[in-house]
Amino acid sequence: MKIAVTFWGTQKYIEFLPQWYERLEKYFVPDVEKTYFIFTDGDLEGSPNNVIKMEIPHYGFPTTYHKTFEEMMKLENKVSDCDWLISVDADLYTWEEIKYPDFFDDTKKYLGVHHPCHKVGFPPHNQLPGSYDVNPLSNAYIDDSIMDMSVYYQGCLWGGKVPYIFDMIRKIDEWTKEDVTKNIQARFYEESYMNKWFLTHRDETRTLAPDYAFPEMFEQYCDFSKKMVHLAKDNKALDNNQW
Repeated sequence: MKIAVTFWGTQKYIEFLPQWYERLEKYFVPDVEKTYFIFTDGDLEGSPNNVIKMEIPHYGFPTTYHKTFEEMMKLENKVSDCDWLISVDADLYTWEEIKYPDFFDDTKKYLGVHHPCHKVGFPPHNQLPGSYDVNPLSNAYIDDSIMDMSVYYQGCLWGGKVPYIFDMIRKIDEWTKEDVTKNIQARFYEESYMNKWFLTHRDETRTLAPDYAFPEMFEQYCDFSKKMVHLAKDNKALDNNQW
């Protein structure tokens, strides 16, 4: 069993990497071999042997969202010997030990995480159409035939089996590029396209509980456990340890 894990962080976001890596190594299916692909413009000198740099520029907002899946396609040959590819946001830290069967479902091709704010019922999740993109001109368009107000996926954690996950990555890259040429912006960028994919492949998708994206910023509203914690963007306790 081998798992590829991706990190995306340019400029100051590279500061999240040391603890992000250390906590994944220690707590995330620790008995399984993992290789980390780091999309960054930063310096990874002295990094562990299972860390591979994927050089990218700092695209800036909102271009970084348009380029995400184009860059991810560059992994297709590099991870061909892996069983799973998992994308974990730079500011999503593993909080406690996560065992393989609690996270993965080998009967499914894809996985996504239930958005905590949807679970709690924060606006706009609390009434139709929620956070779905309902612009019929967008490739992320969710119509009544696939809309499911019982779930909305957060883009901070997603993945799938290799090679199937590249079907998703390739299609979302196509959707994004087509919309960009038409000056159409998906409502919540790549997250909107991911929701479109998961809803149209719901029988093939494992939905992880919001415990895997526990929001530090809204902790007082959450009645579920912490398995992975989404740090507040202005987190002052961030340890800036280098490799």
